[in-house]
Amino acid sequence: MEDQVGGNEDYGDKLPVGFRFLPTDVEFVTHYLINKVIYNPFSSFSFQEINATELYTKSPKNSVQFCNGEREWFFFIYMDMNIDNMHNKAIEKGGDGLGFWQSIGDRKCVKDTNGNILATKITFLYFSGSPSHRKKTHWRIHEFRLPIQFYTLHNSK
Repeated sequence: MEDQVGGNEDYGDKLPVGFRFLPTDVEFVTHYLINKVIYNPFSSFSFQEINATELYTKSPKNSVQFCNGEREWFFFIYMDMNIDNMHNKAIEKGGDGLGFWQSIGDRKCVKDTNGNILATKITFLYFSGSPSHRKKTHWRIHEFRLPIQFYTLHNSK
């Protein structure tokens, strides 16, 4: 995997053969997302980091560099105000006229064992073409967001 922030790293040398990263939603939020936001190192390898504009305004094939034939990837996406404001709409602009992201289903709460809301999760599907002549693709994003209160509590953006 190519790390766009700190150069190239070969993660295959650090992980055992057959390793698959398959955290539950709660595990992903508590062990990775929260630690990332509060700048707490969480593992021996890092996730690729990309800007939301890079992801949401281009076709998925052109926005991120994928490797190793894997069919599932995890990224930390930095949101900017233009994308964040657009993000509340059902249809995302994207793909330079090649397609767009659309939310499917409702925003779901990720809760701990006590029922406290840790984050929200929403799924987006990428469609090629225009909204009136769209074609469903295999590209899907599960986006997790921490509640605004978390950022206030931890003095973070």
